[in-house]
Amino acid sequence: MIRAACLATMAAALCACGGQKVRDTVPVDALVVPAFAPWISVEPTQGDLQVRGLDEKVVLTPSRPVSEVLQAQLRQALQPAYISNLTLACERVKTDMRVRHEDDKPPVATLDISMRCTTNARGFVTRSEPHLEPSAEVNAQTDYAKLFVSLLGNASKELATKLQADIDASKSNLK
Repeated sequence: MIRAACLATMAAALCACGGQKVRDTVPVDALVVPAFAPWISVEPTQGDLQVRGLDEKVVLTPSRPVSEVLQAQLRQALQPAYISNLTLACERVKTDMRVRHEDDKPPVATLDISMRCTTNARGFVTRSEPHLEPSAEVNAQTDYAKLFVSLLGNASKELATKLQADIDASKSNLK
């Protein structure tokens, strides 16, 4: 009886704390476009993404792993660059999202994506560690799930541009 009363009191105390955790499912399927480029691979990652820097906890749960989205976007963007015996492999994908608050400026959300990539064009190897930080201003009504999809789309385009330069550098050694 005393145990039940203690549990009820603790539950009421926890409910009164006000620390709400919001979990949003993020539909990223629109970014995963079909493309045939098996020579491009991104090491699979899993997990939710907590938006840091907010008063309440916001956790984003992408409908597909970020690595799968990046791989699909790269395969579509870089397919025209293919030559025989070309491979592109990215690993150690890390993703973080945070909101920064500065005096006299609106808050800014930044999606931070980093990884290690290796391009091999017939034995000529180029290694890079792309680091992407697309950002956007936010306010109290910001839908972080939609913002995440937008920033991820921007990041994948920037990543494709950076990796195209690596592919071009590897190809230049073939001449």
